[in-house]
Amino acid sequence: MKNTGGDENSIERVTEIYVAVFPLPISQDRMAETILAGFQGDPDRASMSVVRATVETRLDAVQDLVALCDEIVDEQKEVESYRLLKFDKDGIHILNPDDFRLFEQRFAKGKWGVC
Repeated sequence: MKNTGGDENSIERVTEIYVAVFPLPISQDRMAETILAGFQGDPDRASMSVVRATVETRLDAVQDLVALCDEIVDEQKEVESYRLLKFDKDGIHILNPDDFRLFEQRFAKGKWGVC
C-alpha cells in the first residue's frame, strides 16, 4: 500500500491486489473461475464467525490467504484447485502458492521417521 501524504489521517492507497480464483462448474460443460467468500468459525470464540474472502491487498497477508485456500481445497469436494493472481499497475501475474507456504504446510502430508 502507498501512503498518499504526510497527514496522519491520509489513506493508504491499494497498489496491488492478490486474488485466489477457484474453477467451479457453471453448467455441465463449462467452468468459470470465481472468488470465494464466506464465514469461518473463530476457534477461540465458539459463538463468533469471521467473514473471509479470497482477496488480499497486502503482500504480508498472502501467506494466510494461501493457507485459507489450501483449507478450502481440502474441505470442499467440489473445489479441486485454485490459481493465485497478483494485479498491479503492470498487469496480471500468476503466482506460485508454494512460494507463500510455511514449511509445515508444504510437507503436511509427509511421513517422518528415524533414518
